Amino acid sequence: MRIESIGIFGGTGFVGTTLANALVAQGMCLRIFTRSRNHARHLWPLPNTQIIEMDVHDASNITAQLEHCDAVINLAGILNEKRDDGAEFRRVHTNLTRSIVTACLNTGVRRYLHMSAINADPLGPSYYLRTKGDAENIAMAAHDEGLPTTVFRPSVMFGPNDDFFNRFAQLLRFSPGVFPLACARAKFQPVFVGDVAKAFVCALTNRSTFGLRYDLGGPEVKTLLEIVRYTARLIKSKTIAVSVGPVLSKIQANIFEYVPGKPFSRDNLRSASQHSICRGENGLVQLGIDPTSIDEVVPTYLGDKFERMRYYKFRSNARRTP
Repeated sequence: MRIESIGIFGGTGFVGTTLANALVAQGMCLRIFTRSRNHARHLWPLPNTQIIEMDVHDASNITAQLEHCDAVINLAGILNEKRDDGAEFRRVHTNLTRSIVTACLNTGVRRYLHMSAINADPLGPSYYLRTKGDAENIAMAAHDEGLPTTVFRPSVMFGPNDDFFNRFAQLLRFSPGVFPLACARAKFQPVFVGDVAKAFVCALTNRSTFGLRYDLGGPEVKTLLEIVRYTARLIKSKTIAVSVGPVLSKIQANIFEYVPGKPFSRDNLRSASQHSICRGENGLVQLGIDPTSIDEVVPTYLGDKFERMRYYKFRSNARRTP
């Protein structure tokens, strides 16, 4: 399969930026769709890349733009919504996916890659997971109609500028000695954003991935409490993270939902009732990608200058042959 031009929805964010750079490095021409060109300023210097400002929720706009694409990648997603009623999740995850795959089928797009999430399920415990599950099923139905589709379901992702380790680092820095942690026993399999980008690139023209869903995770499974304490060590925070029970977790979610930036919400709490870990074999391994550990990356953007230098020296020594 020959792919030259790729349309990307949700291409200006954390994952999209990494993936766009990886695709350009492979010689691809990109069309990145966004509500505002200013949101994509960091992508302006990329070669062979068009930043197209449009209403991504207008089906006619989508159809017109996909006339020029061989493949489409849908990374669009949100972690929270203004009201706890599922409406925004349905609009971004479910309705937009339906509009995109319909346009793909109508314009002859030959490949579709879809970003979902581990535990996505129409019967899941949260609006986030239910709408992600509905979107997956819409994408796979399009595959059955003739649009070669692959779905990726990552656990929480990390890397420079992530909204996971960086968010906890920020909360720890501003916490007064003790940080009450909801869902402390919830398990995650943090996956490096660079590995997720590799999975998309690897699958793009690989026919053996057509019609499949891949859970993506890193090499380690950690509880949320372990992750927060690890973050505290890296930033040299003396704040102590302590687990809180279900009642206090609900109270915390209700309070944090109205904090600027919404660091935690009631829907996040519902999602965390399920462990975010791969079911069966890690999709990265299936695709021939060696999962990157958090120790290889997170210290490079959370540790202080001395810790980063010591880390690089350790890595350098470890790679020397005896």
